[in-house]
Amino acid sequence: MASSKGSITVFLSLTAILIFALLGTLVETARYTVCKNHVLRTLQTAAEGLLTEYSRPLYEQYGLFFIESEGTPYTDVMAKYIGDTTEAAAKGNKDFLAGHLTSLDVIDKTYSGDNKAAALRQEITDYMGREVTKESLDKLLGKSSQLQNIEEQAKRLEETVEKEKEEAKMDRQLLELMRLVDGISVTNGKVSCCRDFVKCFATREKKGQNFSVTEPVVWEKMKPQVDERTRTWKITGKADFLVKISRVKQITEKAIEKGKELQAAYSSAISAQESEENGIQKILAALPCLPANLSILEKTEQLLQKASVEECREDLQLLWQDYDTTSIVFDYTGVQESGGADSPKDALKGSWGKGILNLVCANPKDLSKKSIANPDMFAQYYDCNEESADYDSRIGAFADTDTVGLSGVLGDMGEYALDEFCLDSYIQKKFGSFVNQITEWKQALDYGLEYVVAGKGSDEDNLKSVLNRILLIRTVVNTAALYQDKAKKAEAQAAAVAVVGFTGLQPLITLTKTMILITWAIVESLVDIAGLLQQKEVPVWKKPSQITTDFLQVFQINRNAIVGRASKLKKQGKHSFGYQQYLLLFLASTGQDIRLYRVMDLIQQNMRINAYKDFQLGLCVHDIKVRGTMNFPTQFFRLAVLQKMSGRNLKNYSLTQEVVVGY
Repeated sequence: MASSKGSITVFLSLTAILIFALLGTLVETARYTVCKNHVLRTLQTAAEGLLTEYSRPLYEQYGLFFIESEGTPYTDVMAKYIGDTTEAAAKGNKDFLAGHLTSLDVIDKTYSGDNKAAALRQEITDYMGREVTKESLDKLLGKSSQLQNIEEQAKRLEETVEKEKEEAKMDRQLLELMRLVDGISVTNGKVSCCRDFVKCFATREKKGQNFSVTEPVVWEKMKPQVDERTRTWKITGKADFLVKISRVKQITEKAIEKGKELQAAYSSAISAQESEENGIQKILAALPCLPANLSILEKTEQLLQKASVEECREDLQLLWQDYDTTSIVFDYTGVQESGGADSPKDALKGSWGKGILNLVCANPKDLSKKSIANPDMFAQYYDCNEESADYDSRIGAFADTDTVGLSGVLGDMGEYALDEFCLDSYIQKKFGSFVNQITEWKQALDYGLEYVVAGKGSDEDNLKSVLNRILLIRTVVNTAALYQDKAKKAEAQAAAVAVVGFTGLQPLITLTKTMILITWAIVESLVDIAGLLQQKEVPVWKKPSQITTDFLQVFQINRNAIVGRASKLKKQGKHSFGYQQYLLLFLASTGQDIRLYRVMDLIQQNMRINAYKDFQLGLCVHDIKVRGTMNFPTQFFRLAVLQKMSGRNLKNYSLTQEVVVGY
């Protein structure tokens, strides 16, 4: 009986131990899960505690949450927060959660400019989301829609000019051939003659008929340049004479090439009859004299390089009997004493060299002279390159070469969404422009909006780029208005006839008329821009009656005239489309990435000049990924009987967690 009772006791003891072990395992397993969650919460709290140490000046001035990646290491700050948590657990009633940190690492950071500045974009969208509404976006799109057909208008105008230039191609080639052969050109309302040209050598008496020139005005300019040494062969300076021969030889070669171009253009001419009326066919028939003249010049060089003038005078006289100065005949009928009239485009060319700022700004000396050393620094760092159109040189190209480039100024706003409108509204709120400067904080650039649009290093360059862009838009608008005005078109036609009418070349007259109308539109556009800078009312689209510049004023391209006319415009109203609205349109057509990186440029520069000289926005962090490991001592696995049964001495277990936190 005693043995039987002992067996039951042992059995019950073993059973109790197993049950206790099972319960202990279940409790420890539950504790493991709780500790694992505790590690996650502790890491989350520590990382969020770190983010509370965001840059206060950056938030207070720009409303952006970022933490600087300098000073005390992130891990040290978070370790302190974790230490506070673990100490509280150890001292309190929750000692079953007491553990200690064994490792802590920040394994990833998202900087302000990463992923096309996505963090900065999100911060700005969140910040402006409280102020920007869909209605305000629709209002902007409604206003901008008034300008959406400008691109189509600009392309049509460019096509018109190219067509007219093609039709006038022969006329221009003929004028160039005239300059090479006769030395005659009519520019700036003046008839002039070059020093060297094909007919500059006389073989007979120096009379106009011996050079096929009957117009007294033309012969008066040409006669002093004619060299009679080839008639008398009384040459004292052979070297000087050979230099002249060489120059005329080169000019003759150019004339031969120009003749070939004229022949090709004539062969493909739309109207051969028109070409005959202009005498082109007769000129083409006489062109073979040019190679013959070139041969005479070459043989003259050879003779004079071997012998003196006296030794080969007879050979030279015989050779030069065939030098032709009469076969090629140009029609100079209509050339007046002073040549053609002055061209408005010549006036534009003369004034444009001063730059647009000196034409439209009331006080150019008062413009901001601020600049930054590294424009587009963040865009270059993140290799975000946007091919920018050269708006600054287009008017100069028009004045110099008749190149009309008015298209591509406005971007497509069809996909312009609320987040982009938030960004552009933020830019207008936080940075100044020419008409709305920020005074609360020091600014690295006073014209911040212009910088975001143009990306140049100085306020003046950015303003100039923006104004040139507006000028192209206004030129399209004003050209359209001028084309609708019959009286003004008639004035332009009369001016074109006065400028090149002496040639009798109708395609050239038509092209000149178009050039005059565009020049007229440019001058009117300068007045518009001066008005916008003075915050005057400038209609988006004009009626012909709203053109403020008359034809005579087209020649008055100076600041006093332009700013003076602009000052007479009425003050812009509350709903006017002013300078600031043009800036917003240009912002919308600038790549969003470029805008964000230029905003970063401005913020960093402004922070630095406001006593935060070491501030680096590029190193500011928006979110982090943290990995931490904590060790926890086992509570129920420490029983000696359990360790003996399991054959393991399990004193601690290690738990690793990862969290991602951000603003």
